[in-house]
Amino acid sequence: MQVLSSLNVGQLAVIDQINVSNQKKIKLLGLGINTGASISILRNRRGDMVIAMGNARISVGKTLASLIKVREL
Repeated sequence: MQVLSSLNVGQLAVIDQINVSNQKKIKLLGLGINTGASISILRNRRGDMVIAMGNARISVGKTLASLIKVREL
């Protein structure tokens, strides 16, 4: 398992664990980010990231990306 921020552009992954407060988890759930979700990396500037989930594009900040653990596909 690795953190989201360590993935490169074009990689596919599944979210395994999200280590944030309940308030932030609720916000992420509203965006569709939850454990078990399949994502692909569109941009990673070793900080801010853009991920794709289906047709949705979501921007994730550096701090949040380092708290999301993923499993590469």
